[in-house]
Amino acid sequence: MKEREGKIRLVKVKLKGLKKYFGKVKAVDDISLEINPGEFVVLLGPSGCGKTTLLRCVSGLEVVTTGKVFFDEDDVTYLSPKDRNISMVFQNYAIWPHMTVNNNIGFPLRIKRYSQKEIEKRVNWAAELLGIDNLLDRYPVQLSGGQRQRVAVARAIVMEPKVLLMDEPLSNLDALLRVRMRAEIRKLQENLKVTTIYVTHDQVEAMTMGNRIAVLNQGILQQFGSSEEIYHNPVNTFVAGFIGSPQMNFIEVEIVSQGKELFLKTKGLEVSLLDKYKDKVSKLSGKRKYILGVRPEHIYVSGRAQTDKVAATKGKVYFAELLRSDTVLHLEKEFGFLVVKAPGDLKIKEGKEIEILVDLLRIHLFDKDTGKAIF
Repeated sequence: MKEREGKIRLVKVKLKGLKKYFGKVKAVDDISLEINPGEFVVLLGPSGCGKTTLLRCVSGLEVVTTGKVFFDEDDVTYLSPKDRNISMVFQNYAIWPHMTVNNNIGFPLRIKRYSQKEIEKRVNWAAELLGIDNLLDRYPVQLSGGQRQRVAVARAIVMEPKVLLMDEPLSNLDALLRVRMRAEIRKLQENLKVTTIYVTHDQVEAMTMGNRIAVLNQGILQQFGSSEEIYHNPVNTFVAGFIGSPQMNFIEVEIVSQGKELFLKTKGLEVSLLDKYKDKVSKLSGKRKYILGVRPEHIYVSGRAQTDKVAATKGKVYFAELLRSDTVLHLEKEFGFLVVKAPGDLKIKEGKEIEILVDLLRIHLFDKDTGKAIF
């Protein structure tokens, strides 16, 4: 990739107590974040969680209710978008149908009254970076969806912005192209090193692209961390359930003491607690209800366990999803259904009772009332 060395200045984005209300609706509710210079941060959550509104507050397209937005030490909270030196890529590519690719990419430069020589230099740089330098004379109607997306990205980076904002830019592409564009956008950002905020509801995009992920729900920041932190150490049941496919199993349990041993118990399942968890639950009330969380990939069909620290139980196969790469089993248990993600070569008939093994090293426990993680 060709690169314009030293042109894009690395900027820290800092949000302090950001709130955005629409009447009584709290779209963004007291969010504070620090995004490091050159970092790729993903805002992840379901529809209506406030991620796009938060992005628009950073861009200046929405006026915040209260709170502050800083680029480095500069307070940009009430600056207009044109004065923030940001670029945005939208879900709708928003490229001009009557302009060639060349003119579409160079349009923001002409608005800023750059010289024709500088425009030509920057357009060629951006087009070569995105691999569309052979398409400069074409019109959007002559381009594929992926090529149009590249034009939109080229137009965004040609201004060499302080901050690059992307709002679900891949959602209009087919599945195969989305995978390819995911990699291209991530590599482009690594090359440019521009501070980037990326909005998506797709957890796969978030997990594969972001340095860190901010998980939002109902306008509230739930957790901010690396994909590894969010996957292995979710702070509550919402994050645990939203990340991972198939979704984490949630089972209501009680804490039961038998001599020196502690168990998480419900009808049809008894899970012993390893020593590393005992300190965290020894002071908890056994009369209260808790939620045991186990990811489907951390439950093994008997004979295929990856550890000897397991709890065995049985279940009848209600439904088997034969994905070929994996087999997802839905087992009937006294407490409901238990989902198991098994290898794709597993051949098993519906209606058969099988033994399964719960990985004791990979379990989670949550408070039922608050949803907060205990471990």
